[in-house]
Amino acid sequence: MQNGDRLLPGVSVQTKAEFRNKERNRGIWSYALLTAISLARIGGGLFLSIHGPTLLTLANNVNASVGSVSYLFSGRSFGVLAGGIATGFLMRKFNNMYTFGVSTLILAGVLFITPWVSQLWLLVTVVLLGGTVFGYLDAGMQALILQIWGEKESRGLISGYHFMLAVGAFLAPIIAQPFLQQEDESVCPAVDLPKSETFNSTELFSKEVTLAKPLAPINPVVFAYLICAIFLVVVGFYFILLGYQGTEKRIRSVRKELVEVRREDPVKMVAPLFALVCVYYFFCVAGEMAYNSYIFSVSICSELHFNVNDGTLVNAVFWIGFGSGRLAGVLILKYLKPGLVITINFVATIILMIIVCIFGQSHAPVIWTVTFLYSFFQSTIYPAGVSWVSQYTNMSRNYTFVFSIGQALGSMILLTTGGLIFDTYPFGVMYMVLGCSVVNAGAFACMTVEGRRLAKKRTLFAN
Repeated sequence: MQNGDRLLPGVSVQTKAEFRNKERNRGIWSYALLTAISLARIGGGLFLSIHGPTLLTLANNVNASVGSVSYLFSGRSFGVLAGGIATGFLMRKFNNMYTFGVSTLILAGVLFITPWVSQLWLLVTVVLLGGTVFGYLDAGMQALILQIWGEKESRGLISGYHFMLAVGAFLAPIIAQPFLQQEDESVCPAVDLPKSETFNSTELFSKEVTLAKPLAPINPVVFAYLICAIFLVVVGFYFILLGYQGTEKRIRSVRKELVEVRREDPVKMVAPLFALVCVYYFFCVAGEMAYNSYIFSVSICSELHFNVNDGTLVNAVFWIGFGSGRLAGVLILKYLKPGLVITINFVATIILMIIVCIFGQSHAPVIWTVTFLYSFFQSTIYPAGVSWVSQYTNMSRNYTFVFSIGQALGSMILLTTGGLIFDTYPFGVMYMVLGCSVVNAGAFACMTVEGRRLAKKRTLFAN
């Protein structure tokens, strides 16, 4: 008995030690994966945001107006759609860490090539390729988080996931600013033009290409893209290292109880909801992207007459507000229901855009203030939407591309439309953003009705 009594404590200590080691290993590998995903999201933010402050430079490089060069947004969006649709197949067939790593390296190559392109069709093609790998990374990494951490535990992680995109998007104009200042005279002389309600930017750019001073042998903006590309190269090899270490398998083996196990609903049952989700993300992403992509150009070429430095700063202010909102969303979505968060955000964004449309063109402080507040409230509409939809159906596997369809089509159509509006009336882009917010709110109202109908139908079927 005495020997037995001595053995029991020994066994207990050994069991506790094994448990602690298991928990510690789980934490280490989970943090390693989340770090890689976060860094990749920062890189994705660099890719999405760098085109905004350098749009005028890219237009000059390919000898095109803003309306014409904005087709690169359509190419990027088509790529995001294709990458999102391919996500389910690629995640089933290949090691996620390796495909994430290779995709990140391709994105680095796209960023390096972009400022060297002098043909519009080639620029659109290169950015389309970047959009494809970004679309896969965006949908794939989000699906992986939902699969491993489940719908409830992943709410804060999903918001943090989108926050890291905002970090990269905020850094892009900061990185570009010193190089853009070197091109101040050869990008947009709108600051020196007299105020006019019939400003024609197409005419402006065609003249600028002819009269501009010869560019240096190496365009300074190349270095901004190069910095972003080098960062993504490091992240790509980090993913490959995690794949070699079998990181995903290690995490899944100790988190089986949290992995998303709900069955996917039949397409016929959730098709109406998915259609509304596509409309929701169509206008959500289109409004958000139109604001951050054109605010630099609008502030310089409209009657606001900002200089390049102020235009870059107001672009950065957008991403400060956006990042702050995403960071706050990590906590907010832990304690508040996604539907309530979305409703508050829509009320705020619509009011703010009405204010900027009325007073923004003649009062610069309004632009600075609304840019921060609009981006703050707009920032959680996307991740809150993911959590909201996941309450009603499993979105972590084959249906993860639904988010990509809406956002890709919205960016593809409305960002190009924004470029055409800009050519005619630069500040008119703000009116388009207001329209996106109003329609987006209407789409969510319809989603709420359909979600309740779906939940009631599922309950009746279960009974």
